[in-house]
Amino acid sequence: MLQYHLKIALRFFLRNKVFTLINISGLALGITAFLLLTRYVSFEKSYDQNLENAFRVTLESNYGEDFFATSAANHPAVGPAMVNEFPEVEQMARIVDTKLMNVRGILSYETDNGARALSNLKDYNFYFADGILLDIFNIPLLQGDPKTALDDPYDLIISARMAKQIFGNQDPVGKTLTINSDHEITVTGVFQDLPQNTHLNFDILMSLSSLDFPLETIWVWPEFYTYISLKPGTNPESLASKMSAFVDIHMNEIMTEHGFKARMGLQPVHEIHLTSHLSKEMSPSANKGSLHFLMIIALFVIGIAQINFINLSTSKSLERAREVGIKKVVGAKRYTLIYQFLCESLILNFVGVALSLVLISLAIKPFNNLAGAEILSLSIWLQPGFWIVIITIFLGGGLLAGLYPAFVLSGYKPITVLKGKFHKTIQGANMRKALVITQFAIALALISGTYIVYKQLYFMQNKELGFQADQNLVLNAPIDVDSNVLQKIKVFKEEISRNPFINSTTQSTDIPGKPLSTVDAIRNLGEEKTNSVPLKFMSVDHDFLKTYKIELVAGEDFSEEDQSTFFPLIENGDPRIHPVIINRSTAKALGYADPVEIIHKKIIFKYGPADRIGDVIGVMADYHHQSLQMGYENIMFIYPDDYSSNYLTINIDGHQIQPAINAIKNEYKKLFPHDPFNYFFLDMYFNQQYNAELKLGFICLLFSGLAIFIAALGLFGIGSHMALEKIKEISIRKVMGASTAQVLLIIPKKLLVLILLSGVLIIPVVYFLARNWLNGFAFHTPMNMWMFILPLLLVMAIALLSILSQSIKTTYVNPADSLRND
Repeated sequence: MLQYHLKIALRFFLRNKVFTLINISGLALGITAFLLLTRYVSFEKSYDQNLENAFRVTLESNYGEDFFATSAANHPAVGPAMVNEFPEVEQMARIVDTKLMNVRGILSYETDNGARALSNLKDYNFYFADGILLDIFNIPLLQGDPKTALDDPYDLIISARMAKQIFGNQDPVGKTLTINSDHEITVTGVFQDLPQNTHLNFDILMSLSSLDFPLETIWVWPEFYTYISLKPGTNPESLASKMSAFVDIHMNEIMTEHGFKARMGLQPVHEIHLTSHLSKEMSPSANKGSLHFLMIIALFVIGIAQINFINLSTSKSLERAREVGIKKVVGAKRYTLIYQFLCESLILNFVGVALSLVLISLAIKPFNNLAGAEILSLSIWLQPGFWIVIITIFLGGGLLAGLYPAFVLSGYKPITVLKGKFHKTIQGANMRKALVITQFAIALALISGTYIVYKQLYFMQNKELGFQADQNLVLNAPIDVDSNVLQKIKVFKEEISRNPFINSTTQSTDIPGKPLSTVDAIRNLGEEKTNSVPLKFMSVDHDFLKTYKIELVAGEDFSEEDQSTFFPLIENGDPRIHPVIINRSTAKALGYADPVEIIHKKIIFKYGPADRIGDVIGVMADYHHQSLQMGYENIMFIYPDDYSSNYLTINIDGHQIQPAINAIKNEYKKLFPHDPFNYFFLDMYFNQQYNAELKLGFICLLFSGLAIFIAALGLFGIGSHMALEKIKEISIRKVMGASTAQVLLIIPKKLLVLILLSGVLIIPVVYFLARNWLNGFAFHTPMNMWMFILPLLLVMAIALLSILSQSIKTTYVNPADSLRND
């Protein structure tokens, strides 16, 4: 029996090559898209999933009475105190980024040929850490003793990738790395490269004891990521409920002295990547909403493919009615016919799945490049979970998509179809219309969503930022320096300023696009600490506003006489006063609607643990220091007299970029010969913040296009059968005098009605979802009707083009040929 059904199915497929090709192509593309997207979503959800008992201790602090900000980092004394006081805590580890602590250095090492290679420590993910961190995160130490590798000061372990990069095939353990030409450090171990699906992000770990501080007693240094592992059977919520009393015991005196409140919480490590968007995150987190959106796209694409299959199969009913009638007359049972049609469905799905596996194999490299991670590899063929999904798609798609056509086709009455009086049921026609409307609605939703995503990306990348991003070349500030570094930088600025291709140069601790790490509070002099507002500040020099072309709306810019000395706090018996420049948002937060009114008013801010007095000499316009997803921040500039800069920014002539770079490099290497010359352009660096949105936009565009293509394939097939159904009606109309234009519009008109109906149903849903997504950005493109009209017109155009050839072909059929047998 099976052999018979296979033979019948093969004959049917060969006799209907276009139908078969459309069905297999649509299914293969739909399944491929579904598997790729679900694979990406599964990868994003797999971060740190094997660490059920590991938690990060977060810190929530207030800057003012009501404003609380939560940080991923905490004080260094928190971890040891929790181990001592809570028996539930099995292990703890702290890790701190050297960049946050302003650790500077030129890393050098001897290559295989005896030459010295130089690199900036900032180019590496270099952290201080407790050795137990490797145990908590199950990171194997490939070489060295895991018990002692980070015990002593200046012990250092590196990743296997970095060991290969630096030492080649040599044994790295015992080898020496040099920092700043004079500080030698010995490699004590090599750890396995971190998996891609972890929020951790480091290449080098140095022992935390290298920091010559009593870390176990410091409760005012919130820069340390603190992780704990709980003993099996521990209830995390029970431990979290004890944290309030823990904070009161250890920080009450500090909070009272400095006028702030603090709270601590436990954050499951396996939830960090998907749900955590705290300040000072170690690595960028995923957007859970975006993953849900991608999953919806995956379901939409495979849904369109299955709808195509159902529509095309039921559309063939007119051609297969006589076949069914004859089989019933000669004794075929209904269940036999159902079995036959299900067999055909499963065969088509099997071929579609097989072709999709070929497409996935071809897509491995380009898809990994698109995702920015090695998500796919040939090892997926060895994973049972992958084959379970494949088999589910094959059986589920084959049976579910085949059931409706099978029951429809097997239910025809032989006496009716053999007399030539067969007409499709109203229910069947309505079902096909509903499926076509669903298909159009999905396509319209995908196109509208993609269009809105790209409109927002264009808006973010082209909106006025409040500073000049292009033509700004950024260098890492010199690191291997001596006591004359400030004088050398002054000479450097003067020398390159003589070049006609260079406009101005400035130095600063931070640059736009890089989150400001110095976070504190500010208030008017004489106000209570409870009136403080949050503040971020950075150190600049007197050329910063000029180089970045930031508008000064009140007061004056820094001059060289405005440099601040931070120590001692007292000058001539009075508190030292520091000239500062704030932005308009800070002025408003302090109660000054007119920025002119705050000029030379005194404010209180913190630098370190001490309160300091600032004299507001200028107010600058608000500018976007970070992505437009965030609002304007309260920012303050200060001009220190010591060397604390991390960056040099040089505004150059955009028409003479390479000559300007050559001149800058020559002067830089002359004055700072031990520093590597590394540079980047600020506009490119700033736009890196939108990489996640760009990736989402491209994926939406790619798979929306794929969905439209699949829908167009289906429409082409449906158009063929609509033409077959309407051929007699068109012939009669032509005989009755209808013009070519009138009969040409018969098929497209019915399709356009369905498209408009799908638009009425889906556009309100897309509007609601898009509005909520855009509201997640502090600045976003305005919504307008064209965001929905243009996609609707595009869907109409694609639909009309898909059936155009069939409509024209039917229009020019000779009425005598089609009406000969009636």
